[in-house]
Amino acid sequence: MFRRLRYFIASVVVVYASLMYFSPQLANFSLAVFLVLMVPVLILRHIFLDKLYRSSITMVPKRFVSGHNTISNEHCTVMYSPDEKIIVMDNVADKTHAKRMFTLTKGKVNINKSWNRVCRIFDEFITLDSLASFYSYDTKIELKTIEAKVKKIEKHEVNIDVSNSGPKFVEMGEITPDSYTKGTEKPREVKENFVELNSIKERPQEKEREEKTQSFVELQDIVSSHKININTATSSELSVLPGINIVIAKKIVEYRDKNGLFTNIDDFINVAEVKDHFIDKIKARVIMEDPKSGNSDDDTYEGRIIDF
Repeated sequence: MFRRLRYFIASVVVVYASLMYFSPQLANFSLAVFLVLMVPVLILRHIFLDKLYRSSITMVPKRFVSGHNTISNEHCTVMYSPDEKIIVMDNVADKTHAKRMFTLTKGKVNINKSWNRVCRIFDEFITLDSLASFYSYDTKIELKTIEAKVKKIEKHEVNIDVSNSGPKFVEMGEITPDSYTKGTEKPREVKENFVELNSIKERPQEKEREEKTQSFVELQDIVSSHKININTATSSELSVLPGINIVIAKKIVEYRDKNGLFTNIDDFINVAEVKDHFIDKIKARVIMEDPKSGNSDDDTYEGRIIDF
């Protein structure tokens, strides 16, 4: 945002300087008209964007929309109250039946703009921790734990009346034999089979299976052997890089789609905003080439990558 503002101011200065070269009066008149029109334009732009941000839930796939201004997946639920607050809560409780949550209020951030941002990245892999990391760039996130109330089951005594439960006698003539035992009164006659000792052969010895020794390869050698092209990689591929998670990777792809391909690796590092001790590791893992074919960012089967 600040970069675009700098470009805009620089463009205004260049145009004003060019007009001053030809006609100072025309330059001053144009500057005055620009300043007068700039205020209503900014107001109209703010009103338009604010209305657009409120309807951001239309960008979320329908399978994640669980109610009016509410989106949820297997991991978390996000509830939005226009111009007031955003609440993020865990869907899965821990062993103590407690759930975590955090709240964003309009005093901390622009609620409508924050709702737009979360709707653009929400998918089946988003969790409370990833959203807390995503919003931590703008404000301090305070996680709260809500303890669930466990109802105690009251024990009720059961009294059994045993006054009429005395022993009952049955006449032997009333007992019928079990139908499954029919025909077993006499043992079955089985002829004895004799085996000649000479006909007995020794059982051949089984050959032991030869087990091949397994070769082990270091995980770091496998991962580092693949170079990632920063101009063609999808967000799932970029999330493998040290210090970059899936949220930051989507932010990088969005920046690349809007501003064009990266011209050098330093621009890529600046957009990623990673910590200093990750920079050398990232430079050793990436390359920069022009794409030969179209780039698609299909994150339907994205996984969660743990930073090395």
